[in-house]
This record gives sequence, structure tokens and C-alpha cells, in this order.
Amino acid sequence: MWGADSARRVIMKKCLAIGCALVWMTSAGRAAEPESAATSKTLVSAGELQGFVVPNKSEFAIGEPVFLKLIFANWSKGSLFEIEGYLHPANDFEITIARPRELPVRYTGGVRKDVLYPLTRLRLRPREMSALRWTLCLEPDHPSGFLFEQPGEYTINCQVRTLVNQVPLVMPFPPLQITIKPATGEEQKALDVMLRPEIAEDLRRLQVRDETVKIWEDAAKRYSKSFWASYARMFLARRQMEGPPESAAAAAAQFEGILRDYPDFPLADDVYYLCASCQERQGKPIDTLRWLFRLEREFPTSSYIQPAGLFRRYIYQEGWERRYSPWYLRE
Repeated sequence: MWGADSARRVIMKKCLAIGCALVWMTSAGRAAEPESAATSKTLVSAGELQGFVVPNKSEFAIGEPVFLKLIFANWSKGSLFEIEGYLHPANDFEITIARPRELPVRYTGGVRKDVLYPLTRLRLRPREMSALRWTLCLEPDHPSGFLFEQPGEYTINCQVRTLVNQVPLVMPFPPLQITIKPATGEEQKALDVMLRPEIAEDLRRLQVRDETVKIWEDAAKRYSKSFWASYARMFLARRQMEGPPESAAAAAAQFEGILRDYPDFPLADDVYYLCASCQERQGKPIDTLRWLFRLEREFPTSSYIQPAGLFRRYIYQEGWERRYSPWYLRE
């Protein structure tokens, strides 16, 4: 009898030990699963995350800003990509510019390379895109303050360092070739007035300041056929919009005039967003929404399409994950 009980106890102990081992193995596997799955998913799906750098066009006038757009596209059907990095030209988004027979020079957007800009976080669900835009214009080391102050062929190389689902990733991009054309006619006349450091700073900020407002007002009148006039009108209308609330209607008319008179204006998506802002300031939510939908439809890679600002208030109020009915339809 004692022998049978002893044998049963031995068997029970062995079963208990095996059960504990299975529980430990299962729990350990579950604890390790998120990290393992995330890593393998990132490595398997890395090809589904594509990056692009594109300029707004290939030929520019002297002094004309070049807009580079950094686009991330999630082509997958079910993968989620979380992108993190200090995506500024002075940090993780490296931009080098060279003319023929010259060594490439790092472009930092007019700031020191040892200045750490805030971390950028992008969350890309399947079939989503997100974009960041950079203005290449200001160069404090040049007497004029402008980066592209001489005609010629320029080569732009870009590379981005980022974390994708916590895994380091380096994305090099093909070289970009742009042409700076010699100035003629009205453009040449404008250069004597506009090619100065304070104007380059305005273009970098995309906003006129008190000390330069007279220069831009003069440019809008004297050089109406030059690219300077389109920027002048945008900056002055934006300045007008920042006045009393009743000035929003006049500013909106100015912005719509820019879209009509300069159909190829490279900052058309900015103007759409500013039109929406004017309508919002006038208390016209339906017209605000129309401009936002038009911006989303015609410029799907615009950097304005994000869960912030007017898009968050009118379209993505609860976040980027789902679309909700606009706030004013629920009130």
C-alpha cells in the first residue's frame, strides 16, 4: 500500500513539474512574443515602407526657393509603421548640395548642426502617406543670404536616418538635379531689390516681417509678372488675415486671387489651408470644410494633412485612426 502511494506521489510530482514547465514556457513565449513579432514584422515589411524626396519642380529662377518634400508611404495591407527621428536638415534628414565640379556642402536650413530639433513621430497605417516639407533658400554664408544666387546645374543628395518600429533604418535617395536659370527681363530688375538676407529669411519663414513689409508691397506692384509678386501677395494677405476678425474676408479674396492669377504657384496647398483658416475665422464651418476636402483631394501628400490644426477640429477630431462626423454636425 505504501509503495502504491509513493509511486502515485512520484507520478504527481512529475506531472506537476511538467505542468509548471509548460506554464513557464508558455508565459515566457508570450512575454517575448511582442518584441519578436515586432522585429520580424519590421524586417519582413520594411520593403512595404517606401520613402521619396521630390522637389516642387526642376527649373527655378535665381533666388526662387526650392521646396523639398520628404514622403513616407505605407503600401502594405496590414502593417503599422511608427517612424521616429529628428527629421530636420540639421539632424537626421541630411541634405547636401553641389554645383558642377564642386564638393557637396551640407545644407542645414540656416541653423547650426549642433542644435537638436524636436523629435518627429509619424504613425502610418496601411495605405497611408505622410509628408514633411523643407524650404531650401536661406544661406547665411552667402553675401546675398540666398542659397541659389547663381545660375547653373545643382545636384541635391538626401539621406534620412530614422527608427521604424524601434529598428534603426537608413534611407538614401537618388540624386536630384535642378537648374537655376539666368535672370532676364523683370526678374533681373527684381534681383537688385530682393536679393538680400532679410528677404531670404522671409522666404524661409514663409512670412513677412515688419522690417520688410514695404519691400514686399513694392515687389507686388512693380514685379507683377515675376515669381516675387506671387510670394509677396501671399505674405501680405497672410499678414492681413492676422489682423482683426473682420479682415478675414478681405484676406480670403486675396488668397483666391493668387490661385486664379498664379495657377502654378508652388504653395497652392498653403493657400488652400489659409482659405480654410479665413472661413473658420468668419464662423463658416461648411466653407472651411470645403477647402479642407479640396486640399485633401488635390494635394494628398500635403504636409498640412495631419491630425492637428483645422484637420483635427473638422475632420479627424478624435485622432488619425478613424473619421468622425464634423463637430458642428453633432452640436
